[in-house]
Amino acid sequence: MTTPSVLAAGLLAAALLPSVALAQKPPKDPKPVTPPKGAAALTLAAKPNPVVFTRPVVLSGKLSGVNPDNGVTVRLERDDTRPFGDSYKPTGLTATTANGGRYSFTLKPARNTQYRAIAKASPTVTSAPRLVLVRPLVGLRVSTRSPRAGRLVRFSGIVLPARDGATALVQRRTSTGRFVTVRRTRLRDSSPGSKYSVRVRVRSSGAYRVKLPGTPELVNGFSRTVKLTTR
Repeated sequence: MTTPSVLAAGLLAAALLPSVALAQKPPKDPKPVTPPKGAAALTLAAKPNPVVFTRPVVLSGKLSGVNPDNGVTVRLERDDTRPFGDSYKPTGLTATTANGGRYSFTLKPARNTQYRAIAKASPTVTSAPRLVLVRPLVGLRVSTRSPRAGRLVRFSGIVLPARDGATALVQRRTSTGRFVTVRRTRLRDSSPGSKYSVRVRVRSSGAYRVKLPGTPELVNGFSRTVKLTTR
């Protein structure tokens, strides 16, 4: 017979499941609001997005509906705490509009971050938010690209930023194009990042990569794909 305390614990666990599942999904940009036709507007785009940790992203846009649209100072603000959108802080970066109101910033975010731009026009114009997703940098080296069938191949690499204790997944591409996990290994300290090293038995030719599952701060990371040809 189920006791009240056991039943309550089960109901609590069930209630938590949706929120746990939601936490694992990549965050999304809020839906933009379209300003009235002819009204002042400031756009903001990011490229590339997602961006790999340590690599630059360009945030750019255009100011329109104000006169003049050139020579206007645009400042950039950021929010890197979830939920995004309620804790913007100055980045310290400013740009000046030119070429028909266009402007841009180049920066290297360290984690998933939402940005907005504010143009000091008259009146002040604020862009819609732009969420920039960041992937960890996952390096990959293999001991050989032409192993004998059935032999062990060592997969190793460095991960940035550090994720000591996290699980890295060695994956093989199937005939349908999907990647399936063939081996798991823990990341170890290798200041300023983390490192992994694991041996995988390779029975036939195929394409391999290493995946690092995402967190609330970073989305899934992937190494380059390496083709191994057995002999």
